[in-house]
Amino acid sequence: MTFDEENSRFDSPVSFLVVDDDSRARQSLSMLLKRKWSDITEAEDGEVAISLIEKRQFKVIILDLNMPKKSGDQVLAFIRDRKIETTVIVISGETSINKVTEAVRLGAYDIFKKPYSFDDLEHAIHNALDKARVEEEKVQIQSRLAHSERLHRYMVDNSPDLIYILNLKGEFSFVNDSVTKLLGYDKSDLLGKHYSQFIADEDRMKAEYLFNERRRASRSSRMVELGLKCNSTDPSKPFDVSVCPIELNSMGIYSVDIKDARKVVTYQGTYGVARDISSRKKAEKLITFQAYHDLLTKLPNRAMLLDRLDLAIKQSVRTKETLIVMFLDLDRFKLINDSFGHVVGDQLLVEVAGRLKQEIRTGDTLARLGGDEFMLLLPQPTTREQAESVAQKLIQSLQQPFFLRSKEVYINVSIGIAVFPDDSSDINTLITNADMAMYDVKSTGKNGYTFYSDKLEHAAAEKISIESGLRNALKNGELEIFYQPQINSLSRQIVGVEALLRWNHPQLGLRAPGYFLEQAEESRIIQQISEWVLHRVASDLFSDPRFLDSEIKVSINLSASDIRQKEFPENLVAFTEKFAIDPRRLEIEITENMFMSDIQACTHKLQVLSNRGISIAIDDFGTGYSSLNYLRELPVHTVKIDYSFVSEIEHSSKGAALVAAIVGMAHGLGIDLVAEGVENNHQAEYLENLGCHIMQGFLFSKPLKVEEFLERVVTQQAAIPNLSKA
Repeated sequence: MTFDEENSRFDSPVSFLVVDDDSRARQSLSMLLKRKWSDITEAEDGEVAISLIEKRQFKVIILDLNMPKKSGDQVLAFIRDRKIETTVIVISGETSINKVTEAVRLGAYDIFKKPYSFDDLEHAIHNALDKARVEEEKVQIQSRLAHSERLHRYMVDNSPDLIYILNLKGEFSFVNDSVTKLLGYDKSDLLGKHYSQFIADEDRMKAEYLFNERRRASRSSRMVELGLKCNSTDPSKPFDVSVCPIELNSMGIYSVDIKDARKVVTYQGTYGVARDISSRKKAEKLITFQAYHDLLTKLPNRAMLLDRLDLAIKQSVRTKETLIVMFLDLDRFKLINDSFGHVVGDQLLVEVAGRLKQEIRTGDTLARLGGDEFMLLLPQPTTREQAESVAQKLIQSLQQPFFLRSKEVYINVSIGIAVFPDDSSDINTLITNADMAMYDVKSTGKNGYTFYSDKLEHAAAEKISIESGLRNALKNGELEIFYQPQINSLSRQIVGVEALLRWNHPQLGLRAPGYFLEQAEESRIIQQISEWVLHRVASDLFSDPRFLDSEIKVSINLSASDIRQKEFPENLVAFTEKFAIDPRRLEIEITENMFMSDIQACTHKLQVLSNRGISIAIDDFGTGYSSLNYLRELPVHTVKIDYSFVSEIEHSSKGAALVAAIVGMAHGLGIDLVAEGVENNHQAEYLENLGCHIMQGFLFSKPLKVEEFLERVVTQQAAIPNLSKA
């Protein structure tokens, strides 16, 4: 519809008032409206809007709710109280159920939640204008035929509202034709009958006061909600009665007589109008449902769960009984979501919710908190044994495959359990404890359940302490590097050195990476630590002539987080160039599991480094899950035999055989070997006989501070014959 066509439907151009305290949103909406309508006025708050409404008439008002000075609710109330003829459409970011419901009660024609579709808004405007046109035509007809009894009867009988009159006994003496459409009765079914026969049972007391309303004019009852009994429209259920919600306005009817020069006013009955508010009630019910339920699974959401948990705790306090809270998290859900897409992921969540609901009691509450997280409330009385039984049933319910796009998909669940009041008497703490227990299950293998215990809290507190301590360690210079030589057992010369990180903890003393590495990875501090290690090694060794005069290679451990960085190889190459480091004297140590998640990306990054001359070593070989195929694909130069295997050489024939197998494999692939943790001559001799000559361990040297290490380098260099003079 064009601008001219739209405005031609009204006697004057369509006028708009856009009310929003967000200037950009207000101006943007005005620009969109001006494509079709020309008369657009803006107001930056409710006070300005009311001032403009007092001065002129607006056909449509587009109104925000939350504004300074005067809110949208106050503007709606002003329009209602002044009986201003206009159509109000609310556009707001407000999500409160009470706010939205109040806007409907105050007369909002429609409500849009930000962000919204302008096409939907435009459609609503057209509908509103059509309604306004109908209303204007209706007013014109009424004004032209105001004195016509026939028109009066027509309007009454065709009103969408039920119009009635009660006599002095409270019996219907008049009802209009709308009674059939509204309640399903013929007019004859009501005439002469007492109003109480048609009132919903729960509203009888309220109706007794309202239907016999004796007040007049402004003091009459207005907009009071009641329920009226409806006659069944289903012939097969002649006695089926439902309730229709109505909004009632009623007032007394009086006759005035003059007797003995006195005006005598006599009550004759009650006149009333009942409006069907079924649509509004359905909208309110839907809004309430959305506020307290997860729209995907139709389960209760966090808000309803907290409300029920609060009530359950109060009940448990009174009865001195326990209740159980379970925190459920699906295992590997992200993998399924990434593989099949979010639509299939949503389908899986719905099916999971259905299976879990089948395993719980009617009085239990299963809620979806978001993502793949669920929570289950088992009200009192519930014992730990019952909780275990429920947890086992929940786990078992998900063992059968799910069929997604004709493929079998398996999913597990990790469950953390907290008990009230044993674990906490506070709602949030109880949930946190269940969450903590769930993560303990995740970290120890998944697909199981465990109860919360103080040990978990202590472990969590220790993790937080380690993270905080690491951040301070970087600031306060508490990190140190020790250097452990790698010896060629044939020449007894230092051919390499591994840079070992230690944390000189203020209270606990020197700590190896095993104490803090996991938490450093989780908190992403590891990247800052790795950068610090690289710069420290460059400062300790590659800026010292004593080390530069040797040919010793430096090995530095890097984490999985370092490897995953998109610019990792480029950044490391740039580092060697910045400090003028010969790439051939630098070796990067990675563990087996680092490249398991994405072998292709890892191979590419390591190949870039290898092409620049930087060596790649696999640390702790044999403790992870790598295969010979990975060794063939990756640009690996060195394999380091883990100390746990070396220590078994003299104690276990299987351990010795495993070391022999690793050495033979490396020789076959042309890969260098370094044996870690060599502590005695028996181990060294066994390794030498296998052909592994590069060793590292306390038999040759403990980890040294930089000055101690450099002194050994100088001593070694002095002992090497000067071949140029030979």
